[in-house]
Amino acid sequence: MKERPMCILAIGVILMILLTTIQGVLANDVLNSKEKWIPDKSHGSFCGQVIKKQKTKDKINLVLKEQRNINILVYIQEDSCQIGDKVKIQGIIYRLQNKRNKGMFHQALYMKSINIDYTCKGETIEVMEENHYIMNDFKEDLFRLRMICYEKLFHIFPEEMAGILGGMILGDKGGMQEETKTLYQQAGILHLISISGLHITFLGISLYHFMRKILGYLGSGLVTAGFLGSYLLLCGGSVSALRAVFMSIIMITGWYLGRTYDLLSAISMAAIVILLKYPYQLYQSGFLLSFGAVLGICLVSKQLTVTFVHRNEKGPGSKIKEAVLSNLGIQMTTCPVILYSYFEVPLYGLVLNLIFIPFMSLILLSGILAMVVGFVSVEAGSFLGGVAVVLLQGYELLAKFTISLPFARLKLGQPDIVCIVIYYLCLTVSVYGLHKLNQRKEKRIEGQKGVLEVKDGYDKLKAAFVFFLWIGFFVLGYHPPKELNVTMLDVGQGDAIVIERKNRVYLVDGGSSDVPQVGKYRMIPYLKSQGIVVIDGIFISHMDSDHVSGIKELVEAGVKGEFVIKRAFLPNIDNKDQVYMEMEEQLKKIGIGIVYLNRGMDFEIDNLRFKILQPKPGVSYSDRNEGSLVFEISYQDFSMLFTGDVEGQGEKELLETGALQEIDVLKVAHHGSEYTTSQEMLEILRPKIGLISCGLDNKYGHPHENLLQRLDDIHSHKYITACNGAISLDYWNNKLKVKLMVP
Repeated sequence: MKERPMCILAIGVILMILLTTIQGVLANDVLNSKEKWIPDKSHGSFCGQVIKKQKTKDKINLVLKEQRNINILVYIQEDSCQIGDKVKIQGIIYRLQNKRNKGMFHQALYMKSINIDYTCKGETIEVMEENHYIMNDFKEDLFRLRMICYEKLFHIFPEEMAGILGGMILGDKGGMQEETKTLYQQAGILHLISISGLHITFLGISLYHFMRKILGYLGSGLVTAGFLGSYLLLCGGSVSALRAVFMSIIMITGWYLGRTYDLLSAISMAAIVILLKYPYQLYQSGFLLSFGAVLGICLVSKQLTVTFVHRNEKGPGSKIKEAVLSNLGIQMTTCPVILYSYFEVPLYGLVLNLIFIPFMSLILLSGILAMVVGFVSVEAGSFLGGVAVVLLQGYELLAKFTISLPFARLKLGQPDIVCIVIYYLCLTVSVYGLHKLNQRKEKRIEGQKGVLEVKDGYDKLKAAFVFFLWIGFFVLGYHPPKELNVTMLDVGQGDAIVIERKNRVYLVDGGSSDVPQVGKYRMIPYLKSQGIVVIDGIFISHMDSDHVSGIKELVEAGVKGEFVIKRAFLPNIDNKDQVYMEMEEQLKKIGIGIVYLNRGMDFEIDNLRFKILQPKPGVSYSDRNEGSLVFEISYQDFSMLFTGDVEGQGEKELLETGALQEIDVLKVAHHGSEYTTSQEMLEILRPKIGLISCGLDNKYGHPHENLLQRLDDIHSHKYITACNGAISLDYWNNKLKVKLMVP
């Protein structure tokens, strides 16, 4: 390490960033004062200079440096400005949003990692001042070229293949089909269809060696550096591309100066440059995976190869073994990052990468040639692109086959930071031990003394290496069973509650009226982050969309093998409407058992008692809300009442039963509506905690101030998802602890 000062400097930069940012990241509050200047959803106008442009399917994304030195990402329809222009934007400005549920995409952290302070939904744009400096015009020309090349790919290739090649060549995944992204991610090869170090190195080094025959070392180096810099701007400047370009230029500079290229020093320099400009990249999976892969090759793969490949071993077998160990080193290094980001590990990803990576250069070359020649002849371009099409089709078939195999994806959930630290400590101890013994082995073999003695110790250290790794993997995937946990998810204007008792999981409702695809973006990520693959039961209080829209998505995910749903609990009412019967039919069609619940039914599972209070059997309700399923759960001295949207006739019947009693927690009915959860009901229940699920700034005015006052009158602590994000109640050792996602 003393011989690599850049490595020490990189570690210092990382520690500095951690010390100044880790507290906010762990507390899920990363916004600073600059990012809170402008009120959320402010409508107005502002001026700024366009510093970057990007085309999506139907919009233009502009990055503006505003007059107060803040960067705003603007989504707008019209493309009437150029990079460098000073423009005036009219629209709605949004603050960055902290994460609302575990497993959910962290918008604020991601935007800060690319130095964006606000987003804006633009309505109109006016060019105030043109700024046609050479560099601005060059960036604009590259932007136009990128759009033209992207369109050309769709003229030459089938839509699915064009979307993949657009991601590989131009760094634009906007045209890639969602099913393709999911397939490649589940198979563990998503990185292959992005601008990566492999692609950059292939293009840069190939060009350098070709130009060197014409221009010599200096000329070819300058041309290659210029080409790589331009290509970086053309493809959008992703972190992995920036790292690869920087390291390629260092390599070429080293060749010119006659210096040895040191991979660890080069990657340290690249990390320093990127992190000083984008410090929050340290928390992004793209940065961690890109740099982690290179570190895995340098530190882990090297020791695995020296240990398990004999120094005199030759032939194809040794090459295959080296390739396997190299990929294994990468997988071992990046496994915690993959698990933390995607909550699962593709078990056969190692095999697929071994098969696919050798052909990536062919696909890239075929795609580029097809795109370039396509400007002259689409037919000729299609012919040259045939290699890419055939190979990509083969990739798809193999990926589908592997994810259909048993244990294709280890769905372990999101590990705790402590578990990740323990894993890396185990990995470090193992690799360092191999390194020290390999050094001793080399010295003794060179002296031809003690060879037999070292073999026994060598085998023992191999066993110790495997042992420490197993400890690391066990800790990484371990989730201690919860005594009792109830989490009300933030699903906007809707309801979704997860109950966990040891290894059993129950879902109470799941839907939203204002969050599109709430199952995909909020409910399913939470379940996956907790390592939940089996849902023992889904309680559906009633069939309004804000309670079932996400459940429908969850059921569809179950059909695809994402979850196992054992049964569904529905309210036993007489007047079933069309939506109710459609839900029944959907559940029965895919083999999910249905249990109909009504007042008077009790059951107990693993010491968790369910007491059903509503609906009243044999009654027809004029409104879905009135016929809501109402039930109480109790465990030891803890009790909680789930009320759905019960109101009117349903609440009146509930009071008449005399079955209500004091409880610890109340799921307040109907998102805190004024016309439910009456004072009479609250006087009986007297909950210590009231949970309210509703959307931020919803059009219904939930929760109503009168309802909040009624809760205050009985001294009930109020928690609202619109303010607090997901609300988690953790009951352990006769103590109840409340955890809020948003401080």
